[in-house]
Amino acid sequence: MELVDHVFSKFIQQGTIKDDILDMMEQFGVIAKFAPSPSDVKYFVPAQIKSSSPEDLCLIEPSQTDPCPLYINFVHGFVPHGLFSQLVSQTIRWCCKKTWPMEQPKLYQNGACFFIGKQVHNFILICKKSFIKIILRQRKKSCELSADTSEELPILVRGFVERTLQMLSQELPYLSGLQYELCVACPYCHQGRDIVGEECSKHGRVSCDDEDCFHLLKIKEHQPLICTRKPWIEKHTVRGLEKWIFKRTSQVHELYTICI
Repeated sequence: MELVDHVFSKFIQQGTIKDDILDMMEQFGVIAKFAPSPSDVKYFVPAQIKSSSPEDLCLIEPSQTDPCPLYINFVHGFVPHGLFSQLVSQTIRWCCKKTWPMEQPKLYQNGACFFIGKQVHNFILICKKSFIKIILRQRKKSCELSADTSEELPILVRGFVERTLQMLSQELPYLSGLQYELCVACPYCHQGRDIVGEECSKHGRVSCDDEDCFHLLKIKEHQPLICTRKPWIEKHTVRGLEKWIFKRTSQVHELYTICI
C-alpha cells in the first residue's frame, strides 16, 4: 500500500481519486483485492508473479470422496496469453464475495491454491501449455454441516469457471475467439499404463503426464465418453465425475462410464 500511495501521489494532488482508479484496475483484472476485513486490505497482481508452482502443489490429487480433476482444454493447443492471471484475479474476487472463512490464497506464476467452502476445500488451478487443471479437495471433515453442502461446491466452482470464461471472452477483445472444452483424463490410457508398466514412446515415462501424451476426453452432457485410442472392449468409470454435473440422476454413473 505504501507503493500504491507513492504511485498515486501525483494524481491525488490533481484531484483524481485513488480508489476509483484501483476499482477500475480491479474490474479489468489487472489487480485483485483481498480484504478479509475492512481494516485488512491487500492487492495481488497475478500477472507479475514470477515464482513457479512447487512440485507438491502440482502433484496433489483428489481423494476418493472428492470430484475428479477437471480440465479446461483449449482447442487451439495453448492457453491464451494472460488468461490464467485474469482467471486468478476473478477467482479472488469471487472468493471474497462468499461468506467462507477468508484465508489468503497461495499464488504462483502457473498455479494457485484457494481455500473455499465452509467445509474448507483446496480449490487448485494448475496452468499448463494447452489446458488448465482444476482440483477440488476437501481438507477436513466437519460433522456440523451436511454432506449436501459439500456436494454443491463442485457445481458452484464449475458454474463460476464457465461464467468467468464467457465473461472474459465478451469483455476482452483478444479473447473474443476463445474456444475450450471441459474434459477429464481418460482413465484407461493413464491407469492402464500403471497396470502394465507401459512407458510412453516419446519420454520413456510410465503414466506420462506430458501434454503431448496426455489423453483428455471431452465431457458431453447426457452422452457416454468414448476412448478411441485403445481397441480393448472394457469399461472404466471416471470416479467423481458425477459431482461436476449440474443435474445428477440415478443414471449418471452409467452415463459416464468410459466405453472402450
